[in-house]
Amino acid sequence: MRITTVDGHLLIGDPRLPLRVLLFHDAGATALSMLPLARALPAGCAAVAFELDGRGELADAPPVRCFDDAVKRLLPAFRSWGDRPSVVVGHGVGALLAHALVAALPHGQGHHIRDVVLAGSRSPATTAGLASHPRAPFLTRTREELAAELRRDGGCPAELFDYPHLLDYAVTMLGRDLHLLDTYREPAALPPGGGTDYHVWSGRGDGSLSPAELERWRLSTPSPPKPRDFAGGHGFLCQERPPAAALHELVADRLADGAGVPPRPQRGAA
Repeated sequence: MRITTVDGHLLIGDPRLPLRVLLFHDAGATALSMLPLARALPAGCAAVAFELDGRGELADAPPVRCFDDAVKRLLPAFRSWGDRPSVVVGHGVGALLAHALVAALPHGQGHHIRDVVLAGSRSPATTAGLASHPRAPFLTRTREELAAELRRDGGCPAELFDYPHLLDYAVTMLGRDLHLLDTYREPAALPPGGGTDYHVWSGRGDGSLSPAELERWRLSTPSPPKPRDFAGGHGFLCQERPPAAALHELVADRLADGAGVPPRPQRGAA
């Protein structure tokens, strides 16, 4: 599978294929964290894993200042890659970015979005209610608290904690991304309908998908989301095989339905 970078974002597969899977990583991660999902996709689609400024190929770009700034910076690339039938997948803060970017699409482009998978995230209403809007990162949570959180929640290689400069980098990325949650503003609700299916996935050990949260998600999406839970905690999406298999199945169904396949010309057409 061919992997390249385009304008700092990770392209997996042939961009000429008619169906795309657009991926948004979790807080503290990078586009590379989405590779297990991308590699598990069926043939017939390409994937784009979006990178936030300040890391990866975009390490020299200034970090985003707040959630709205992140949406503004990502929107041109999202529009460009979403120029054909697409499945959008976001994890954690990436789920809220995916949801906001779909809502920000200009009239007429949203019909390309066939599915939106929102994984491991509280609802927009809950996140907006918790946002305290600090003027900068590391005011709500100190660097020491973030380092302790990395140790407590796992998901990081043990070697990370043996190298202070790597740990400092991980804490910096996590703090900047959680600042996006702290500055979150709920986007305007999309009108009902539109032909896009929404899916809300969670890890059973995470507890983010309570019945109340699922209802709040329903109020923020144009169609009732389809819930599904998996084994694992918050990092379930890229750490467990069943979510990758479920995404494979969802995308394969879209391909079987003809998503992204140009209609056959009518008889007699030029």
